[in-house]
Amino acid sequence: MDLETIWPPFALTVRTQDMDLTPVRESDYCELADLARGGVRNDGIQAFLVDWDSGSPEEIARSIAQYQWGTRANFRTDEWTIEFTVRVSGRIVGVQGVNSTSFLKTRAISTGSWLAREEQGKGYGTRMRSMIVTAFAEHFSTTTFETAYVEDNHASRRVSEKVGYSPNSSRVTVTQDGEAHTEHRMILRADDIRVPDAPVNVDGVNAFRQFLGLDPS
Repeated sequence: MDLETIWPPFALTVRTQDMDLTPVRESDYCELADLARGGVRNDGIQAFLVDWDSGSPEEIARSIAQYQWGTRANFRTDEWTIEFTVRVSGRIVGVQGVNSTSFLKTRAISTGSWLAREEQGKGYGTRMRSMIVTAFAEHFSTTTFETAYVEDNHASRRVSEKVGYSPNSSRVTVTQDGEAHTEHRMILRADDIRVPDAPVNVDGVNAFRQFLGLDPS
């Protein structure tokens, strides 16, 4: 028995052209920690609700490891998170996450992501979001996608708009700096996805569908 049989998400690969997304493994932790060292945000912009990307290199590395271990330990078919390591030409550039609650009833997922500072501004954020929503719409029966950005995080807003998301609502919430900020929520219907120019290829579909409680495709 191999690890992909024990944990079917590990068999997933989402790929197009030079970019591929694979579920984060322990072997990725150190490189992800190196990428995140010193933060992944420009100009102190608030991007996350939890302050995981500040502190010492060791603290950031432990935050990444603990969170990734937790996503697997707490995975249930009615509440789950999967984070994908994003590579461009084999080089790790960031992470694309998806999560859902009551997925079998709602067919809705939320997305979140981060990129290394030096990899921002190259179009990778739009590409990896477009890839993941296309993959989940085409292969995992997802009909609705949700995301959010904190006020003044214009880069995150632009990525969502480019993929096809529309404004949905807003709320005031406490973010990683411990202060209250407006968080804007956005929504995307599967029929409105602006699909990538190149085909999105997905491996490991049937095993993961069964793992989620979906019928094989």
